[in-house]
This record gives sequence, structure tokens and C-alpha cells, in this order.
Amino acid sequence: MIRRILKVFGIAFVVGLAAIAALLGEAHWQVRQVEPALPTGQDIAAALDNGPDPVSISYINTATQVSPLGAIGHVGVLIEWDSGKRLLIDTGMPAEQAVAFGKPMEQILDAEPAQTFGAIDEQIGPAVNTIGAIAFTHLHSDHTDGLTGICAAQHSPATVFQTSLQRDEQNYGTVGGEKTIATSACGRVVLGAETVKLVPGYSGIVAIAAGGHTAGSTIYATRRNGKIWVFAGDITNDMHSLHNNIPKPWLYSTFIVPEHTRRQEQLRLWLEALDQQADFVVLVAHDIDAWKSSEIPAWRKGVQRKT
Repeated sequence: MIRRILKVFGIAFVVGLAAIAALLGEAHWQVRQVEPALPTGQDIAAALDNGPDPVSISYINTATQVSPLGAIGHVGVLIEWDSGKRLLIDTGMPAEQAVAFGKPMEQILDAEPAQTFGAIDEQIGPAVNTIGAIAFTHLHSDHTDGLTGICAAQHSPATVFQTSLQRDEQNYGTVGGEKTIATSACGRVVLGAETVKLVPGYSGIVAIAAGGHTAGSTIYATRRNGKIWVFAGDITNDMHSLHNNIPKPWLYSTFIVPEHTRRQEQLRLWLEALDQQADFVVLVAHDIDAWKSSEIPAWRKGVQRKT
């Protein structure tokens, strides 16, 4: 009897390992097929010459967590035009999701509990109705969980703009974000096939399909005060790694988030080369200290047009 029970458990264990290996293998194969052409700085600058530049850029931090590796933030980037229209890149997380998201880091990295600041729709209040467009650097939950609340709070729900890769190429880590978009009150539009994709109705901002972190990872660039700001998502988790071409830990890129590591290095080198140009500034999504030290201010009601 005991031998039979052990055999059953052994079979279940092997089947479980096989299922995990299949999921990982499929995700790794998928992301390794994605290597879109990367534009030059001149290509990006030329594409941005398609109308008035934004009049302000600000960031909204929904949560911060401090670990021995440093502090990470979960930000949305709010871009505004003179007409009053706004576009939001990434939506952060409501407090409950941010706390839950941070629990594994408390256990694995001895991180402090996540400090939450409220969902974006809660922080900006009635101004949520001025957000006409939403875009995502990628579809992991810490970037998409705030969408539902934003769309539900709006009188006229915003439009989500995506590259075709971001809409169509999903794995176990991004399918939840895709479901969040599909079930939200917001509609969606898929951007064109060009290397540098314009966002209809929003001049002075472009999307660049990147891959690397996820098959649908997308980099956004916009111009303000003579500088081109490049929002790189999770290509790296901190600017030090970008500047020094440091990859993410092997265990992370292999088992937690299946990444195309060769493409990630290509993207790090490309982004660093852009960042070295006098008129370009690159920011990665989670380096909250870099956001705080940049010229982009945290969003504040009534003063968001200062920078």
C-alpha cells in the first residue's frame, strides 16, 4: 500500500515537473522569436516631428518596496498636451495588489513590506477623465493591475494602444494582463507595423516594439523641453545595470520571467547608447531613485505642468 502511494506521488511529481518545463519551454521559445529592428536616435527624433510636443510629463508612484538590492517603485507616466489630453504609460497597482505582489520579495529578499500610495485613479481623482489613452511597456500585473479602476472611474473610458506583438504574444506571465485589458471598460487600438510607431491622436510620442523581457515589451519615447525621454519598462530594473551592461540574475531570467537574454543585452547596449546622447534621457520602470532624481516631477494636483 505504501509503495503504491509513493508511486502515485512520484508520478504526480514527474507530471508536475513536466508541466512546468513545458510552460517554461514554450515561454522561452516564444520570446526568442522576437527581435524587431531597433531605430537610431535620428529615426526616433524624426518620428517625433509629427505635431506639437507634450507640455508636461510626470510620474505617479503607486507603491515602493525597499530590499537589500535597493528600492523599486511601481509608476505610471502621465503625459499631457496643451489641449488638456493626457496619455498614461503603465498603470501601477492598487494597494491590495501591491502588498500581495511584494510578499514574495519579503520572503526571498528580506524586503520591507510594500509601502502603498493608492491606485492612480484614486491619486488623481476627477483628472482621471482627462486620460484619453493608455499604453503599456508590457503586460505583467504590476504594470496593468491599475487599469480596471481607471477605466471604471472614467465617464468616457480611454483607449488602450498596443503593438500587435503585445496584443497577440502571451505566456503564463502576461495572460493575466491581457485579460485585464480585455475585460476592462476601455477599448483598444493596435498600432502600425512601422519600426517607430505613431500613436494616433497623440503627437510627439512613439512606440517601439522591443521584446527581450516579454515578447510584447514596448518602449515609448516622447520629447519635452528639447529632450527625448525614453521609457524602457523592465529591460533592466535599475539604471546602474543599464549603464554597466549587467544582466538580471540567471535564475530570474530562466525560471521566474523567461527572458531572451541575448536580446536583453542588445537592448541594454542600444538604450545606453541613446542615453549617452545629449538630447536623450532613458528611464527604466522600477528605479524609483532615478525617477526622483530626474527632471520629471511626481504628479501633484494643480502643478503638473511645471516641467
